[in-house]
Amino acid sequence: MREDVIDKVLQIINCNMENTELSAKQIEEDLSILGMDSIAFIHIVVALEEEFDIEIPDEYLLLTEMNTISKIAEVISAALDNQNKEIGE
Repeated sequence: MREDVIDKVLQIINCNMENTELSAKQIEEDLSILGMDSIAFIHIVVALEEEFDIEIPDEYLLLTEMNTISKIAEVISAALDNQNKEIGE
């Protein structure tokens, strides 16, 4: 998994979650337990799509599908890889 993606995801999450400051040590912890609600999740998804200039596939637009930093980073990395393949075609 790309460190730059994890760092940016962590930064965006920390900007959009109140009263929580997550660290890289928490990439496998359930974000809903750490205080992420559905409104924060929507804000984070929008910020991620803008930051990485991607569209997150609909099947991942559920908190249960992207409830850890590592899962979010995997979805972002896959979307970026897919985008790069399309550009190369």
